[in-house]
Amino acid sequence: MCILASLVAVPIARTGASQADKAVNPQKIVSPSAYTRLPIQIRNKLQAHGCYLPETQSLDNGAEPINVVSGHFAGKDQIDWAAACIIRDRPQIFILWERKPSACPAEIHSGWPLKENFSSEPAGGIFLRKATPRRILNYRQAFPEGPKPAIAHDGLEVGDEQASLIFYCKAGSWLELRGND
Repeated sequence: MCILASLVAVPIARTGASQADKAVNPQKIVSPSAYTRLPIQIRNKLQAHGCYLPETQSLDNGAEPINVVSGHFAGKDQIDWAAACIIRDRPQIFILWERKPSACPAEIHSGWPLKENFSSEPAGGIFLRKATPRRILNYRQAFPEGPKPAIAHDGLEVGDEQASLIFYCKAGSWLELRGND
């Protein structure tokens, strides 16, 4: 009887331990006010848009900011801002153009990284970072298939821990270029 009781208790103990050890999502969403390195006017515009941000602020120990980035997304003559926004559990890229009218739409909802709800699973998450012309051309060399527009300014790289996609503003629309795989 004691042996039977101990055999039954072992699976129960293992089940309880695995549930207790379940990881939590390392990437939570926070208000733009948590991104204290951003200019206040950018934080205020993101807040007004209803944008919440993935908590991760940088890759490589802070060397490269992500999830809210500035760059030349429409051309070399202006500095724009872009954010990976989570609005009602849906990711989107929101662009704050330096000048009006903008070269491309101010919101991006397409592309595989933006199709699913923001994940609460341990492997969930999303990142946004500036894709410099050099980075775009390096991806083009590594992965030669796909569209090959002339590259004259920065793009937006969006992805997760497995792969990425680059959005590149050209002639009033966002092109989807191959990122990391």
